[in-house]
Amino acid sequence: MNRFIISAALLSSGTAFGAEYRKITLANGREVPAEIKSITADEMVLQTPQGEMRISPNDLRNMDSMTTEEYLALPAWRVLVLPFGGDSADEDDSNFAHLFAVRVLKSIDAVSPQVVGDLPSSVGDSTRSALKSCGTDLQCATRHGATADADVVIMGRIDPVAEKRVLTLGAVFVDAPAARQRLELPYAGELINHRKRLTTSMYESLFLTPPEGAEIPTLPVAQAVPTKPKTTGEADLARLAWTPVPGMTALKQGNRAGFATAMGVVGAGTVASVYMAGHATYTAPQMVAMTALSSYGLTVLVNHMFLD
Repeated sequence: MNRFIISAALLSSGTAFGAEYRKITLANGREVPAEIKSITADEMVLQTPQGEMRISPNDLRNMDSMTTEEYLALPAWRVLVLPFGGDSADEDDSNFAHLFAVRVLKSIDAVSPQVVGDLPSSVGDSTRSALKSCGTDLQCATRHGATADADVVIMGRIDPVAEKRVLTLGAVFVDAPAARQRLELPYAGELINHRKRLTTSMYESLFLTPPEGAEIPTLPVAQAVPTKPKTTGEADLARLAWTPVPGMTALKQGNRAGFATAMGVVGAGTVASVYMAGHATYTAPQMVAMTALSSYGLTVLVNHMFLD
């Protein structure tokens, strides 16, 4: 049967003056609209709206003709990228992988990527909540991805393995769940340093052949370098503001210039306030108390100024 289909395709291609398009049905249930670029005993090269795809002739089940108008009118794939998971220690890499995956998908022709937050209002809250918690559960992704009207759902997570970490990418075509892909990308260091491999993996997750010199998306600096939350929270800084050391809140946030400024303001302010009050008005113990109160009051004031 496959030989007959391939022979028919060869005859058709040989007599055609221009591109001819076919709707190809694969063994996994996918229907792939494509132009047949070449056929050998081992491989068929297809040109799809999303790019080049290579399949084994053994995976071919059926092939129907398509008009040029039908092919050109094909909509872009709606690719839903679920939140990537993993250990809390790998949260930065997980967030980067999710963001970068969306950027790569945007660079592929005829692909329209979405995250859960991009879904239209017609998608209910229960479906959104379920998609956010699907993780790498293929059944969950397929079921709720269909409700969200997605063509493909992409998932990912990062796990520690020995001294490295592994990013596992998964993709499933919603209307043909047997058409699924699972890729593992082991890496050391920060994932941001492996953008080329991640770019290639995104093409492969969609069964596409990565083009030579595939574009590696760039990210804004604020997004490209994930940063972990500060270990000192706002509550800790607020408590530090009452410490009798000028500029502690600035110093804790790495603001050395602010710390120096605070020291100068408190020192000068204390001298000025005591002088203005008049040293002749107080006894020696009263002068000591006045100086301490003035210094502490100014210290608390400048420390609170550096909370913002």
